[in-house]
Amino acid sequence: MPAPKRPRVLFVEDETALRTSYQRFFDRQYDMAFAGNGNEALRCLDDFGPDVLVLDMRLPDTDGIALLQRIRRSRPALPVVVTSAYESMEPVMTVLDLAHTAYLVKPFDLTELARCIDAASG
Repeated sequence: MPAPKRPRVLFVEDETALRTSYQRFFDRQYDMAFAGNGNEALRCLDDFGPDVLVLDMRLPDTDGIALLQRIRRSRPALPVVVTSAYESMEPVMTVLDLAHTAYLVKPFDLTELARCIDAASG
């Protein structure tokens, strides 16, 4: 009996320590790719073909909202879990106008992120 297909998750996160945490925590659950900025994310979308995108809103080369809008034009059905350290509700409201799966405010528990990814890849 073949092993069940593991969800393919693209993590777009510029913090190296957080990327390392994701890699260690989710190693047995998901096939993963990582991008540290918006340009890498766009390349990985085509090369990796994720089932779910985990997107940090603060990236060194672009605003996460602008990147999400761009991704939505080419992949409107891709489930997206948005992560952010933003405390203000204004960016949250902007994101909520876009189709996404979940919004998590940093710091969050990795099991909570796993629940969001699993629900999105369902």
